[in-house]
Amino acid sequence: MSADRARAGWDSSAFNTGLVFRLADLGCRVLPRSAVLSLSENLMQWYQGLRPDVPAAVADNIRKAFPGLAEREVEALAERTFVRYGQGVVDYLRAPHDPPRVASADGAARRLLAIPGGKVLVTAHMGNWEVGGIYLGQMIGRHWIVGFPERDPGVDAFRASRREDSGHATLSARQDLSTVFRLRSALEAGESVVVLVDRAAGSDRTPVRFRGRPSDFLKSPVLLAALSGVPLVPVAVVAEAPGEYTALVGEPVAPTRETRPSDAMQGPADFFSGVLERYPDQWYNFFRYWQEGP
Repeated sequence: MSADRARAGWDSSAFNTGLVFRLADLGCRVLPRSAVLSLSENLMQWYQGLRPDVPAAVADNIRKAFPGLAEREVEALAERTFVRYGQGVVDYLRAPHDPPRVASADGAARRLLAIPGGKVLVTAHMGNWEVGGIYLGQMIGRHWIVGFPERDPGVDAFRASRREDSGHATLSARQDLSTVFRLRSALEAGESVVVLVDRAAGSDRTPVRFRGRPSDFLKSPVLLAALSGVPLVPVAVVAEAPGEYTALVGEPVAPTRETRPSDAMQGPADFFSGVLERYPDQWYNFFRYWQEGP
């Protein structure tokens, strides 16, 4: 099974719906944080029992990303991944009335984000990219978030509404070419674009080495940066504890039209590999990331 097909199976989960998001949002608004965190942990344990294929996929990803780990360590990390994910959802849903705290790892991170002009900010399914979007809004102002549409339009509508409330605009990666021109205009006007790059889709892929393994990241962010003459900057906002986050920023890459996409994207891939080394329970690909066969 290809990674695209495996990811589609996860995305089409009966729990990844607009109704579930709205109900969870209601619970996060009316219940105290401690109660919601306890509930989220119980729900994550229940879900793992309901869908054993999902924790098995997470364990497989950890096993391949950290080949030196003993099996008991792999299983413990996989279980912690689900706990962390549930905590992250709670932080995201409670953000409007109980905003999480995000600190920059060092002054260099702030300086890199303060580079004048537009930037293509690339992140991965690590840490909390929704909380990261709130942080980036505070640091760089209004920006565009580009993502692939969900199977349930209600999920997209919920996220888009929440992002708009924080001053961020959402664009679907599957819209027509006008999207490319809109993003280029935004970049040339000094605005920034955020893209999650660790899940390649269709022909939008370029080969990289990630955790020592052949992988595919998105190619389009490199092309967009080169076309617009702006830097490519890797960013990750990772959890230290519930409600507490650290923003990590990697070295910018300045691709040109002659730069091979794989060369430009290898720097971000190395950055995310380092993030995963430090935060091994915060990589949220709930399908077998490294696939073999058709």
